[in-house]
Amino acid sequence: MAKKWRRRYVVAKLESAYGTPSADMTDATILEVVMLDGGNPYAGNTVDRERMRDGLGAFEQVNTGPYVERQIRVPLAGQGTAGEPPAYGMLLRACGLSETIDTTTPGSETVTYQPVSEGMESAELWWIEDGQTQHISGARGTFSISADSQGLPYIEFNFTGLYEKTAAGADASLATQAVQAKELPINKQNTVADIDTHAACMSSFSVEMGNQVEYRNLINCESVHITDRSVTGSTNIEAPDIATQDYFAKVESHNGVTLVPVSLTHGSVAGNTIEIAGSQVQLASISPTDNQGIMHYDIGLRFLPDGSADDDFTLTFK
Repeated sequence: MAKKWRRRYVVAKLESAYGTPSADMTDATILEVVMLDGGNPYAGNTVDRERMRDGLGAFEQVNTGPYVERQIRVPLAGQGTAGEPPAYGMLLRACGLSETIDTTTPGSETVTYQPVSEGMESAELWWIEDGQTQHISGARGTFSISADSQGLPYIEFNFTGLYEKTAAGADASLATQAVQAKELPINKQNTVADIDTHAACMSSFSVEMGNQVEYRNLINCESVHITDRSVTGSTNIEAPDIATQDYFAKVESHNGVTLVPVSLTHGSVAGNTIEIAGSQVQLASISPTDNQGIMHYDIGLRFLPDGSADDDFTLTFK
């Protein structure tokens, strides 16, 4: 029977012990997902099994360390209740972010994610495709956030995990369906942003976590690690008059680097308000573009930590 592309979903939970698969989906969450990429259910380095022979032709190819690569796109939205982590918070944590829940002040509850340099967590995924499942353990990854005007914002995760062959069966009865608010369109009514206090007319905004994710298969050891990160991003804004805001001066770095605060806040209702912020952002590049006959600037962003503070940026749900 043909497998239907639309009948696909993913179940996830954080691991209590790295790389140890759970017996079932107890305490796991069926995520609300915009898109599941086909990915690579059997990735890995390969070598040819070469032999000398009286003839030409190809040789057998051997996978020397199989692993899994999967891509998950979720809506950028809150859980619906202030102070409650979004359902995909576990995925953020498996991408090298800490989670801090603050419910001390009623009416101002927050959940904040920011990078860490040690103690990264990992996730367990069940990738279900029309009646068959690949159970992936030891997954760590990276992600990007995209917010384009008049579009719906999303987070796209790219995970690398330990290999297990896809098998028949897909019993998610022990998992819980995610509680998730609906994402709102990026527009003037729902979104505000500023670059160094300038409320630019912004067409798009993105952040790339930039994790370096390494799969390792050694004697006695198999694992996935996050070994480095470089948080970058970009924005496209309507070009202001240079007397109002001189972006060219902010981009210059040949005689000193200027670091500025950058933030975007989306939504205004408690439980579904998201703020992306960096206090030390370098505007690394600028390029004029045409947008509906109006001059715009594409500006590259580099989110920098304050020394070893791991405060490159924060992602806060309010």
